[in-house]
Amino acid sequence: MKRYGFIAVSVGLLLTVLITLTGSRRSVFPRFDAVRDAFQASDRILLDRHGEVIHEMRVDPEGRRLDWTPLERISPALLRSVLLAEDRRFYQHGGVDWRAVAGALGSAILSRRPRGASTISMQTASLLQPSLQSSGSRRSVWEKWCQMRGAQDLERSWSKKQILEAYLNLISFRGELQGISAAARGLYGRDAHGLEIPQALTLASLIRSPNASPDRVLERAAWLGRSMDLEVDPASLKHATLALEHPYHVQPRADAAPHVARRLLNSDPSEGYPSRVSSTLHGRLQDYTMQALRQRLLEGRSSNLKDGAVLVADNRSGEVLSYVGNGGSLSSAPFVDGVRALRQAGSTLKPFLYARALERRLITAASLLDDSPLDIAVEGGLYRPGNYDDRFRGPVTVREALASSLNIPAVRLLNLVGVDDFLSTLRNFGFRELHRPDHYGPSLALGSADISLWDLVNAYRTIANLGRQSPLRLQAAADQPRHTRVLGGEAAFLIAMILSDRESRSLTFGLESPLSTRYWSAVKTGTSKDMRDNWCVGFSQH
Repeated sequence: MKRYGFIAVSVGLLLTVLITLTGSRRSVFPRFDAVRDAFQASDRILLDRHGEVIHEMRVDPEGRRLDWTPLERISPALLRSVLLAEDRRFYQHGGVDWRAVAGALGSAILSRRPRGASTISMQTASLLQPSLQSSGSRRSVWEKWCQMRGAQDLERSWSKKQILEAYLNLISFRGELQGISAAARGLYGRDAHGLEIPQALTLASLIRSPNASPDRVLERAAWLGRSMDLEVDPASLKHATLALEHPYHVQPRADAAPHVARRLLNSDPSEGYPSRVSSTLHGRLQDYTMQALRQRLLEGRSSNLKDGAVLVADNRSGEVLSYVGNGGSLSSAPFVDGVRALRQAGSTLKPFLYARALERRLITAASLLDDSPLDIAVEGGLYRPGNYDDRFRGPVTVREALASSLNIPAVRLLNLVGVDDFLSTLRNFGFRELHRPDHYGPSLALGSADISLWDLVNAYRTIANLGRQSPLRLQAAADQPRHTRVLGGEAAFLIAMILSDRESRSLTFGLESPLSTRYWSAVKTGTSKDMRDNWCVGFSQH
């Protein structure tokens, strides 16, 4: 027995001499700050206009990694557990624990159960340098020797703190959970600094065998607790290991803007990407908008109200302040973006028809239009439009016809303007998904075209800006938006005044309605065929 021990020590000393002789070469490892800065989380963060986190979304399917976690932000209980489990003499050796090496050699010679002698520095070196990783299930003597030499190289260029920090951020704990942040959030729904002792013991026990059974992990965690002289409640430890029996889930820190996140955060991880992307969204307004929509959906269930979408933008800059694509958990299609989806416009297109007629001086705001039964010959028969309330009011002013959203005067006005001219006007306002004129006919005056809320909001914003158009923005830009004039200022001003006129609106909506705000606002509603969709769009001074 003494002879075998002598052989183990002799082999250890020989390896020491070999590594020392060959270890004077220059380190091949990158700097610590370069490794930390190059670390890519599998999730990307969307920030609002004030730098607050508004959405977190996974973009890399290859592994689950969260932000790099500094050593100061990791639970002391976890640090102590990891050092005991993986490398109890971490702060005493120079990369290789020769006492552990000698013990491993002795176990191998005596044909006992193999013992590991890999230090945290050796494991970190292998994580940083693929050439140091094992080519099979177990390392050969040569591979082990190269790993030892790499650990000593690493110790000469990195501090112990840096090695331990990188180790805890690069290792896999279970399944696809890489790094302590992903493991803590995925298994326990908390940050690394908030881990309790049973959870810390469990995570430390996973490092050596990430996919071990819960019973094996519990056994090792209990041993670690006893080795640290901790009085750990067995029930608490059992509860901590129960997390291993269920599918893990990394709960996002924020999920208030899923549709914007999909537009701004999706990219090919192999190409590299910034982990945080700023948006124009206003976090508090986004939360308020989501809650307001949810409340309206809950209140409208008895009226067959199924879903909704909201878009809020700043008139001057075009920056989008709030973007809610659907009712979230209340929606039957949560991945459908109602802001971009094409839906029938209804009467929301009427202001652009009246604006074109005003600009061509075919009418004035005081001109009279006839609101009486109308039959128009079309292919296949007669087109017979009617008003929302099935009433006729005879001669009405342009102001009353538009503000009260009367249908028959709008169809008569389309006959004056022409379908071709109106379609051209709509395209100038930014409506992109339009067909040929013969696809619509006179029904275009009542909004038979399919449009998106995105385009509709920007078109109304153009009226608010007195006919000057610029794109909507989800990201801030250093330069001011470039405006294109698509409507004369006088016509735009008249349309805004008509849409804000409560008295002219009263024919249909009455003097008191939700459209009558406490501040100046211009607003228009729209209802699609068969009452399928309802729209309400407008603007204030801002």
